[in-house]
Amino acid sequence: MPCALWCGRPARWRSTNDALRAGGEPGMTAAGGASWKVAYVLTDYPRLAMTFISGEIDEIERLGAQVYPLAMNSPGPGDLTTPEARERQARTLYLKSSPMRIAGALAATFARHPLATARLAITAARSARLDLGQMARRLIHLGYAARAARHCRQNGIRHLHAHFGMAPSSIAWFAAEILNFGGSGRASWSFTLHGPHDFFDDAIARMDLKARSASFVACITDFARSQLCRIAAPADWPKFHVVRCGIDLQAFPLRARKAFGAPPRIVTVGRIAPEKGHAVLLQALKILADQGIDAEVEIIGGGPFEPDVRREAERLGLADRTIFAGELLPAQVSERLAACDVFCMASFAEGLPISIMEAMAVGAPVVCTWISGIPELAVNEATAMTVPPGNAGALAEALRRVIEGGGLRERMIPAARAAVERLHARDRNAAGLAKLFQDQLARTAAAG
Repeated sequence: MPCALWCGRPARWRSTNDALRAGGEPGMTAAGGASWKVAYVLTDYPRLAMTFISGEIDEIERLGAQVYPLAMNSPGPGDLTTPEARERQARTLYLKSSPMRIAGALAATFARHPLATARLAITAARSARLDLGQMARRLIHLGYAARAARHCRQNGIRHLHAHFGMAPSSIAWFAAEILNFGGSGRASWSFTLHGPHDFFDDAIARMDLKARSASFVACITDFARSQLCRIAAPADWPKFHVVRCGIDLQAFPLRARKAFGAPPRIVTVGRIAPEKGHAVLLQALKILADQGIDAEVEIIGGGPFEPDVRREAERLGLADRTIFAGELLPAQVSERLAACDVFCMASFAEGLPISIMEAMAVGAPVVCTWISGIPELAVNEATAMTVPPGNAGALAEALRRVIEGGGLRERMIPAARAAVERLHARDRNAAGLAKLFQDQLARTAAAG
């Protein structure tokens, strides 16, 4: 679970009622002053599990943009526990919030451009490869896109950016197509590709079509870029840029050296889902216990697999050594990382977890699996201990070496902090993304 702190001060925005009186959609309309605009298309916003997106938006705004968040889903009560989160909610247009507005936007689009809208609907349906359920979802996304396009048109937005390659990118793709009906070429779109779910089913995700349509793709790791190259035509590869996720390094200062606890505490952060490998971590903890090494694990996060993980802890006799902390505020997660003895991520499938970056930044030694883009930051016995996924014995051995090896920890901790500073400084990485936005907007303006 990404757990960067809510930070930065959002740009000032007019109230929802002001936007409605001006004939606009609910959701904030930006006050003037910034030099360029971009709409961010998201699944949920704000969301505790994705606060790295909030941080990215803050940085993009600091660099002179007006960012207009468009989210599919409204946040739950647990995502709105801070004034900053509620302010972010107030400025966001929630695409699902009004079926009447969705229908109205789609009907108006069809009335103005009937043939183009019909062709786009056919493209949306065909992109599902005859899967009736996916066809229905794509056509629903077309309705959301019509509403998003209306919002962009009302606010003079010429570029949309989606986070994640599934539904948000479909909506941004279709919205840009709608804005360009009539051959004006006045809008473009892009997306950030994370993985791993974006690559589970190529026939459903249709990254090949999205990569062809997008003006550029920001891939969070070289591994993610390679997987997109596997799917997309080579002619599109120059549009794929590695733009790594970043953290606010000032919010995660390197901690002072600390003695290990008795027992040592292992912390893991992430949604409790099968692919996160919590059961393997518990099995490794059992191996350590059988070897006479007492340790406890704190699991931060929640999710559908939690009952199964609790049962596994009971089965292994580890219930008294397993702490289920639930979902915590970002500041609380930061405190837990700074206080833990070891951070562990036993995942089977990942992009590159923000929590690994944050643990390395504060000086917690990291043990994790060598999957996907993780080895681009976690280098075995240099910045972390890495093990094959699903191997409880190897995970237990790596944990034992970190717990017992003071020299190993002393070598890894400064190297890990330096790697995060080099690769994942949020301000520097956001500046790279902002340049991609600005370059594309300049091309759009030049094209008329």
